[in-house]
Amino acid sequence: MKSVLVIIMVLMGYWLCAQDVDTTPSKQVLTLDQCMKIAMQNNIELKRVKNNALIANANYFQRMMEFLPSIDLYANYDLYNGTFFDNTAARQVTSVTNSSNPSIRANWTVFNGFSNHYQLKAANNNKEATSFAIEEQVQTVESNVLAAYLSVVLDKENIKISEDKINLLQSQLEREKKRNEIGVGNLEQVYNFQSQLANENLTLVNRKNLLLTDMLRLLQTLQLEVSDNYDVAPYEFGDDLALMEKEKFAEVLESSLSYSPGIKRATHSAESASMLFKSSRAQYLPTVALSGQVGSSYSSNGARNPENGMVDSHASFSDQMNWNRYDYLNLSVTVPVFYRGRLRNDTQVAKLNLENANLDLQQTELDVTNTIQQVYVNLTSAQATYKAAEDNLVALNQSFEYVETRYEHGNTDFYTYLESLNNKNRAEIELVNAKYMIVFRQKILDVYRGQL
Repeated sequence: MKSVLVIIMVLMGYWLCAQDVDTTPSKQVLTLDQCMKIAMQNNIELKRVKNNALIANANYFQRMMEFLPSIDLYANYDLYNGTFFDNTAARQVTSVTNSSNPSIRANWTVFNGFSNHYQLKAANNNKEATSFAIEEQVQTVESNVLAAYLSVVLDKENIKISEDKINLLQSQLEREKKRNEIGVGNLEQVYNFQSQLANENLTLVNRKNLLLTDMLRLLQTLQLEVSDNYDVAPYEFGDDLALMEKEKFAEVLESSLSYSPGIKRATHSAESASMLFKSSRAQYLPTVALSGQVGSSYSSNGARNPENGMVDSHASFSDQMNWNRYDYLNLSVTVPVFYRGRLRNDTQVAKLNLENANLDLQQTELDVTNTIQQVYVNLTSAQATYKAAEDNLVALNQSFEYVETRYEHGNTDFYTYLESLNNKNRAEIELVNAKYMIVFRQKILDVYRGQL
């Protein structure tokens, strides 16, 4: 019995230990490349633009098919009851009659003022515009992901700086408490450190809240489920020389404008609108059409036999199909005279759409130019700030080490020490912020030049 109890207790101990094991799933750490891939897979607007491209391709194919004739098979079955003239039987009858008129018909527009030609060109340009719209949306997604990702990484760096400052203040607080306990310190210094520590803890809480907000924005940008199961990998910087690299603005702008999928999309959209305008004007020209038909007819009242000219009231369906067969060919010319103002209205609307498309092209070029100008100026400013912050941090580190040594030996007061610490901390944050601003601006310029 004792052995059984021992075994049971051992098993229960193993079971309790198993319950203590942390079963929380490990977080998925997202790199910048992974964020880009996830965003490209999940972005709804990108999927919609791709569907629009498929629609444009289908419309282009349909426009090519418009140059071919249309062919259709026709068959009917009619039931008459009463007195009427039966054309197939070539006589007036009073009866219940079954009849049918099967045929094959074809219609071909020979000339319509080159309207089909312009419509095809418009569809082709629209197809090209939608393909560049995909690249334009990819560019937008890349910019949004880049901004959200680097914001999260920057928040984590600022939190680390705050935590380092808190650890330093905590160690100084513990030191002052011990000095006060043995009677060589004073309580005012303890209170000063406690106050400063509480203030820095509040700053840390605010920075963590900002991290949560920016992490939420990143997950929403990636269209992932908002949860605590995701984390962000730190960004790997190159050397400082890469941070300070700067190309000439004229070269950056030229390469951005030449690559810009937005400008290419707007250019093809304007060309498509131009073709539609020409197509609408072509409606004023005559239309030449060719149509033909091959068919026959059947009536239960019989049909005329072409061999003897007599009506055979018992002629079979097959005989009537042979006797009544006909071929029909028609060439028609239609000249528009008065369409209740529809042609004029269509032309005016097409002209206004063309003007709007040209305005959209101008606006797109202006937007790209303004964006590149702003990003380039911000990059230049961030590089200047980074250089100044780097030199400033070196000087403030030296100053803080000197003040800290004097404070520990009682040769300076708390407020001088605290001011030096805050200056050093502020310089660290300015340096980190400037570094990430440089990276962000450089990456944005890479996005607009298609080099990301």
